[in-house]
This record gives sequence, structure tokens and C-alpha cells, in this order.
Amino acid sequence: MQQDDFWQLVRSLGPDPGDADFERLTGELATRSPEDIIGFEDRLAALLYALDTPAHAAAARAHNDWFLYVRCAGVAAGRGTYEEILAQPAKLRRFASREAEHLLSVASGAYERSTGMLWEHQTPVSYESGSNTAAWGDPEPIRDAAGEPPGPQSWLILRSVIFLPDGWPAAYDRVVDHVGQALAADPAWQAWWEAAGIPECHLWLYLQAEEMLGPPGTTVKVGRERVEATLSQQPAPFPSTEPAELLPRVVADVTSTLDAVRDRLGLPPLPPLSVPDLPADLPRGTQHPETFGELFAGVGARSILKALALALIGRFRRGRRPGQPKP
Repeated sequence: MQQDDFWQLVRSLGPDPGDADFERLTGELATRSPEDIIGFEDRLAALLYALDTPAHAAAARAHNDWFLYVRCAGVAAGRGTYEEILAQPAKLRRFASREAEHLLSVASGAYERSTGMLWEHQTPVSYESGSNTAAWGDPEPIRDAAGEPPGPQSWLILRSVIFLPDGWPAAYDRVVDHVGQALAADPAWQAWWEAAGIPECHLWLYLQAEEMLGPPGTTVKVGRERVEATLSQQPAPFPSTEPAELLPRVVADVTSTLDAVRDRLGLPPLPPLSVPDLPADLPRGTQHPETFGELFAGVGARSILKALALALIGRFRRGRRPGQPKP
């Protein structure tokens, strides 16, 4: 996509864009070819990458995800403002309390709406904060708890996102991880998934008090490299906070979601699920966030913000592998 075309689309957002403006841009981009949609994303990534410098971060007084969202606001402000910010990092300061995160979801939402396929495109450069190594220097390699680089990716990536202000069983996430590990390591389930011919299966379990993370139900999106399935539900009171009594519910949620995947892909019936005994050190009782800030800390601000973006535009990017601790 040519620069002029990209900036004309961005200009359609108008000043101080809101949810409806990003949705309108998504709809407009969805009328373009898949190549144009990918070109929009690649150009956006390059523009955000160029703003990913220590000087811009210092001016915005921001880091990590919020620095990314402030840079998005700088792009959404239009070509002239962006070029001023690029040349004079101090000018990003006036966007320090603004963000335009939904700009990150425009291309993926447009692509899925246009093609019916899952968005899997990887941009040539990363827009994540700290990715511009020419400005920040080379990052330290990511290693596991034992100090080794992470191993190969599992075929199954199972995630849970909880948005229950009144509290939830403290062991729920750990039980989800336990079930995910059992599934991922089971040869019968590995053979079942091989029939799909797709490398990865990503499952999301959303528990919510209201429709903050999307309407209740199960959705399945299919791509060439992965399948993403989401079970969103407004749960009735949990029968217990005891881990052993949570296990049947988690197994039912996971297998019902996988059955939706099976139906969509025309796979064989699900194999039996054998879950080893739960670890003895699982927490008991109810986890109660006392403030909204603590809720963000417990669930993960990135997870909540991305889930809200999914509900509004249709894209949810990140999660964690079974067994990997929450950040």
C-alpha cells in the first residue's frame, strides 16, 4: 500500500477517534484486496517501529504496552503530526495520556471480515515496545526458568481470562493449566490433532460477569497455521472453590470447545481425556480483587484490553502456553 493511500485511510478516523471511528475504518479496509489489507498492516508496523526510541518513550513518559498505544495515537493523529513527532520526539508528550490501541486491530478485523480466514500475517518489523534494536540495542534472549531457551511450541495453547469482579476460585487458572498439559502431552490427542493438518490449536476460556469480553457462546476461526476457538460464558456460581470440584467443570469447558473445533474441521470424535491427579499445592478459597486495579493485576491488563478489543473489533492476540505462569 502506498503512503498516500495509507494516510488517506488514517485521515478518515478524524480527530480524537473513538470505537465507532475505528470500526468504520475496519469496514472500509475490508472492501480492499487482501494484499492492500496486509500492506496497511506492514506500513503501520513500520511507522510504529520508527517511533520506538528511548527519546520518544521519555517524552511520552510511557513504557511497554502503554508506550505502544501512545505511538498508535501519534499515527492516528495523521501524517503531518506523525512526521513532526518522528523528527521531534518531545512532541509525543501531548499524546502521553491518549492512546489508539484499536488501530492495531483494524487490519486483522478487516482481513477476517473480508476473507473469512484467521489473520496470521507477521509484519516485517515488530511494533512492540523495545523492538527497534537500532535505537534500544539488542534485547536479552528469552530463557525459561532453568536458564535455557524455550523449547518447541506445543500443538495446544490453552488460555483462560477471568473478568469476575466478585471473585473466582483461586485454583481455576492452575486447573486449566493442568488440563492443558495433560491434553498436549497425550499421544491420542496429538494423533487426533494431526488429522487437522494445521500446526496449532489455540483455545480461550473467558469467564465474565457481563458481556465485557464478547457475547456468550463458542466461536472458531480457522487459518493455515492455527485455529483459534473461544468459549465465552457468564458463569453461574461455582459449585466449590476446591480444586478437585473445579476439575469436572474445566474438563467440560475445554472438551466442549474442542468439540466445536472438531465439528468445524470435520475431525474424528474426541479421544478420551485422562487427567493426572491434581497437584497437592493448588490454592483453595476465593480470590477477591479489592479494586479495579487489582483486577487488572490479577488477570493481566494486556489480556483485558485485548479482550475488549476483540469484543469491539474482532481481534485477540496474546495468551500463554499451558503451564506458563501469568505475567
